[in-house]
Amino acid sequence: MTDINLQKDFPVPSNELSRLSEIHAYGILDTLPEQEYDDITMLSAHICNTPISIVAIIDETRKWHKAKFGIDKDSVPRDFAICSHTIMNNEILIVEDTHQHEIFRHIGMVTNPPYVRFYAGVPLTNSDGFSLGTLCVVDTKPNEINDYQIRALKALARQTVALLELRKSLHNSRKLQQQISEKNLHLKALCQTDDLTSLYNRRVLERELSRELKRSRRYGGSFSLMMIDIDHFKKLNDTQGHAAGDNAIIDIAKLLDLESRDTDVCIRYGGDEFIILMSNTNVQQSMDIANRIRIKVENQTTSLANLTVSIGVAYIDRFDLTEQTILKLADTSLYQAKKSGRNIVILQEISAQV
Repeated sequence: MTDINLQKDFPVPSNELSRLSEIHAYGILDTLPEQEYDDITMLSAHICNTPISIVAIIDETRKWHKAKFGIDKDSVPRDFAICSHTIMNNEILIVEDTHQHEIFRHIGMVTNPPYVRFYAGVPLTNSDGFSLGTLCVVDTKPNEINDYQIRALKALARQTVALLELRKSLHNSRKLQQQISEKNLHLKALCQTDDLTSLYNRRVLERELSRELKRSRRYGGSFSLMMIDIDHFKKLNDTQGHAAGDNAIIDIAKLLDLESRDTDVCIRYGGDEFIILMSNTNVQQSMDIANRIRIKVENQTTSLANLTVSIGVAYIDRFDLTEQTILKLADTSLYQAKKSGRNIVILQEISAQV
């Protein structure tokens, strides 16, 4: 008989905290039934000639049944379970008649349903030496098992551990894959966004402008490219410092994001220049959006106080153009806006010939 050392309501292994952490690494607790584990309990019961068999995991407070044969309970309190004692050692624990055992005749599973009289349990010990739970067979009358049955029960316990190890590997693989996916998404976001403003960067402009041209060629419609420049930005940096310049750029970015439509693409083009790509937009809509932004900036009392913007808009209703041509058209419109006194909007239109 295996020596047992009681500690309060149930014995606790010396490596309990590490053992519990190891259990959680398997992602097994409270999972749905699985045929592989159910098969093991069925075979165990038939080989050992018992009406009940259980694959159990012993967590902090309970004996949870991953698989069960001949019993309905999903779990029992840890202090009810003989299995709480089985995990204290690496050897099989056999009790031929619980009523004759000094400790187990008073335990919950004996004094309450299913009124256990016979018990044989093998600890489910992994390669790191942690006993995760047990494979046990149970009878409601005194019983015994022979050497062949003991060897078979141990073999089935090893197969149970192998299933658990496979689950752990798959669980860790899924976690690793999720971490890689999250990291890739983060890296993709970093490659597409501007560090200072969190707007899209010019790499996204090249991609989205190309998509907009292809979409418009195929489905028709029109779009606009708005180029925005902060007036006298160099003077702001020279007189108030680069921190003030950065704050102005951040506030402009927030304003553009707020004032543009959900379908628009806001981009920090570089330095104090911004671009908004506006799909499905006519001339009047383009001018309305541009002037709304210009007036909002002019009326700001935050870090944008006393600042204005000049805006050039390229309205495109003809799609035999290159991306470079469209950008040059918007840049020319912006240059004309600055040359004309700043704080104004200039729009140039390229429409299909009638």
